[in-house]
Amino acid sequence: MELLTWLTVIYLVVLVATLAVGLILILLALRGIGGKLAKIGAGLKLVESHTAPLNASVEALNNGLGTLAGGLQVAENSFASANEHFQEALDSVAAITQ
Repeated sequence: MELLTWLTVIYLVVLVATLAVGLILILLALRGIGGKLAKIGAGLKLVESHTAPLNASVEALNNGLGTLAGGLQVAENSFASANEHFQEALDSVAAITQ
């Protein structure tokens, strides 16, 4: 019976030691990940501060492109109208020459 008690105690010591080593390794891995995430966060803050001045420029560019889109729509309508008139003229000339 004494042998079984000692084997149980040895098993418990090995089990606790194994769990402790595993948890320590997990802690070290999480600390490494935390350090890398902190560096990524610092890099993102740096990117944010460097790109902040672009907001006003992008808004102005977007407004300008919106105005240009309106002008291009008017030009498209004018070209479509001119195309219709040219087609009518071409049809008239074709009718006369036949």
